[in-house]
Amino acid sequence: MDTQILRQALAAAGLPAWLFYSFGASNPLALEALELTGEHLTRRFAYLVPATGEPRLLAHRLELERFDHLPGARLPYARWQEFDRGLERLLEGVTRAALDYQPGARIPYLSRVDAGFVERVRALGVEVVSAARPLLHLQTWTAADLAAHRRAAAVLHAARDAALAFLRSRLPDDPPRELEVQRVMLNVFAERGVTYDHPPIVAFGANAARPHYAPQPGSEAVLQPGDVVLLDLWAREPEGVYADITWMAGWRVAPEVREAWEAVAAARDRAVALIREAFAAGRRPAGWEADRAAREVLESRGYGAYVLHRTGHHLGRTAPHGSGTHLDDFESHDTRPLLPGLAFTVEPGVYLEGRFGLRSEIDVFLHETGPEVTTEVQTALETL
Repeated sequence: MDTQILRQALAAAGLPAWLFYSFGASNPLALEALELTGEHLTRRFAYLVPATGEPRLLAHRLELERFDHLPGARLPYARWQEFDRGLERLLEGVTRAALDYQPGARIPYLSRVDAGFVERVRALGVEVVSAARPLLHLQTWTAADLAAHRRAAAVLHAARDAALAFLRSRLPDDPPRELEVQRVMLNVFAERGVTYDHPPIVAFGANAARPHYAPQPGSEAVLQPGDVVLLDLWAREPEGVYADITWMAGWRVAPEVREAWEAVAAARDRAVALIREAFAAGRRPAGWEADRAAREVLESRGYGAYVLHRTGHHLGRTAPHGSGTHLDDFESHDTRPLLPGLAFTVEPGVYLEGRFGLRSEIDVFLHETGPEVTTEVQTALETL
């Protein structure tokens, strides 16, 4: 592994050292940063990357070989007393270090190191700061990542089109079940060779008011007149990054559904506009700002009580929900900036329990000059 990337992230954040720590696989942020994801790890390890000087590894003797790709000095341990002495040696000369920790756990996506370990580091005279800023620099995409994302998005659009065509082919005489529509999209995924961590969501009617609903054999809904149809699908190439969209349709829906859809679409567009305006002014907005801008639209139109989740999430490499800045001032107050190179979803939604739910989801990539919407933007509710 080239630790120069980690040093560059430290320099950009103005920090002298980054201390990675995990008990087995307890800290996915550290595993991803150190290229250890998927390794069989069952013991504690710590890896110090200073802004200057040689890195240092503290790892159990049983698992040292798992870290062969990491440069730097080795401090092996087996007994707990050796771990204690090794931690002291690891942190010699260090007065300030970043950990995967967030004060007050206000951004839970970053709070991966337990309080006890933070206490031990502080007891050794080290000031602990959040690794939020250097971590962001590890989440940015390369040109190759962006190209892979575009290809994955094209597959999602094709799967969506196939699902809509299937729905229309069955109406009005033979309304389909949710899992039938899901299978159509999964067939496209298989044909195009993309992967995913969960099958796409297909939700009819009241099921669409449950944001993480998953249809199950024997209990999935049959489409009825008046129902909305929510299609939420995400995928990536085997070595690529994710794309993630949600598309809405309706079969003979009431006017109130279309009014709610217009509010959701306006909220989505307002979040993107705020980010574009900030970049044009030379400013990098925080994630919470875009979330608040979107929700202000929904609240002004009377839908504030029907919001159940943040406006968007960072798009990751190994999972659709990544570790970078989220558009969130609802579930958490995400103060991290939206930096060039990051990608994320914008997906406001409203959910009227027992009646219907609506969500519109697009993907955005941040260039130095501002945001680019990389997926198709739904302008009107699809009519079935």
